[in-house]
Amino acid sequence: MRLLILLAALLGTTPAFAATVSNFVGAYTGPIGDLTVSDAKKAGKLTANTVVTINGRLLTLPRGSAAFDISFAHAGATRRFLVVRPEPANANAPAVFVLHGTGGTPEAQSNLTVIAESVVANGYWAILPEALDGGWNDDPGYSNGTDDVGFHAKVIDIVTGYLGLDADRLYLSGLSDGAFMAERLGCELSDRIAAIALVAGTISKGLSLACAPATPRPVILVNGSADPIVPFNGGRVGVLSAPDAFSFWLSRHNCTASATSSVALPDTAADGTTTTLLRNVGCGSGGEVRQYIVNNGGHTWPGGRQYMSESLIGKTSQDFSINAEMWSFFSAHPR
Repeated sequence: MRLLILLAALLGTTPAFAATVSNFVGAYTGPIGDLTVSDAKKAGKLTANTVVTINGRLLTLPRGSAAFDISFAHAGATRRFLVVRPEPANANAPAVFVLHGTGGTPEAQSNLTVIAESVVANGYWAILPEALDGGWNDDPGYSNGTDDVGFHAKVIDIVTGYLGLDADRLYLSGLSDGAFMAERLGCELSDRIAAIALVAGTISKGLSLACAPATPRPVILVNGSADPIVPFNGGRVGVLSAPDAFSFWLSRHNCTASATSSVALPDTAADGTTTTLLRNVGCGSGGEVRQYIVNNGGHTWPGGRQYMSESLIGKTSQDFSINAEMWSFFSAHPR
């Protein structure tokens, strides 16, 4: 029965969308491939947040949200991604991919970014893929052989073909190693995504030499001036500085560098940080390039949680929410 409902959805003869999603649980075989889909865990209606367990990990869900995961075989390995969606489910919704850093998990990434609150507020679905062994194959100059580009292409197939999300409003974001991976996808899957946001990442030298998107997509970079892991001014082997990464994307978008504007964001929190926004919309590509420089900020997600001590990763700015900033940016730039 479930397979019949799924095939009906693919053929456009499905009953109500929410009913299809609620029945999309279990093992499936279909045109896109074999999947295993977990039952959705829903936030309670009487409390602001509910803590649920998915894949043995704790996940915080705000009221009005639900989550489940999907796993499938790809390139000889079992791969997995987490979905955090509004509850009830909404049809033809946009999707924001949120890639975790080295050693992270989808559930931890959702918790530290508080992305589920933005899902409820804005109606998009958050898609949180999981890396193999905690790390992404983000640098084509130093490939470890894992087909992470193909994995994400398959996830796109699933969320558009099975879940019915809007193929013209797929956006990529990531933290740290996840930012570098999202950037590679922005280079190699530019025909399938609409815009990217890179938090606490710059660009690897290998990717800078290989990146040739058919259509450069609008991009946000978010960099802390006191980031101890991806130093703002460079120094990490094989990784460009934050100013050089901004210049790289200006070049890819054929922007006039002198047209870059600079504005100080309001300093609203006593957290030891301020933020400068660089913005260039005078680009031959028709796109836009932004860089949020978090002065005295660390290897962190602005507006998110301080997921490790300041002595290890630096300060998390609470002057602004990158979730809000990137959604405003994304929603202005459909494919």
